[in-house]
Amino acid sequence: MGLFTSRQPVTDDVPPLPLVVPRSSVDGWTLAETALAARVPREDQREVATLLHGVSIGVDTPYTYERAVDLLEELGEEEQALSACEAWLAHPAADRPTSASTTRLLTKRRARLRAKVAETRLQARQRAG
Repeated sequence: MGLFTSRQPVTDDVPPLPLVVPRSSVDGWTLAETALAARVPREDQREVATLLHGVSIGVDTPYTYERAVDLLEELGEEEQALSACEAWLAHPAADRPTSASTTRLLTKRRARLRAKVAETRLQARQRAG
């Protein structure tokens, strides 16, 4: 009987994808020759590249991670947004009292993104086979 079954996929086993790391160029950081280059609009590439560079090197500023998650999710890159959330929550600065609000916010967003990514992956598996 399907009355009490949950339609939500299990989200505990949703490993994040590796974070896209921008490469250095003469003008700063660029997404050229990365998986995001074709999917991120040109006007957003500079900001996304700078934020992803900050996340990839582990900067201590919670705003960098929060803005990266915001922008990536807005652009439809939920997998990369989830990776940025995971990066912050694994960072030692996430446990500092001064970072508590960002850590709380990104913990909630991680749960939502995990559910969204799990659903997307489930639909892709169902279409494939």
